[in-house]
Amino acid sequence: MLPVLHQVFGSTLVVAGLIVLPLPLPFGLIMLTVGFALLAPYIPAVQRLIKRMRAKWPDLDAALRRYRHRFPPVVRKTIDKTHPTAPAE
Repeated sequence: MLPVLHQVFGSTLVVAGLIVLPLPLPFGLIMLTVGFALLAPYIPAVQRLIKRMRAKWPDLDAALRRYRHRFPPVVRKTIDKTHPTAPAE
């Protein structure tokens, strides 16, 4: 039940984040980030997108690796899975 809830809530956040992205406040980016974080453990396409983003922006990759220990285990696993040099599934 929890994976379904994550996917529904994550999809809703991604759609809502895309809608409010043009606003001057960064709520759209926050919503997209949380939505992708909820979807990444379950959807390989989102994992590939995050992997490409981490390869393109080394600062993002470094921040994720630096604060990895502060996240819950499910997020840590996703961070490890989406590392730019991690083998593809």
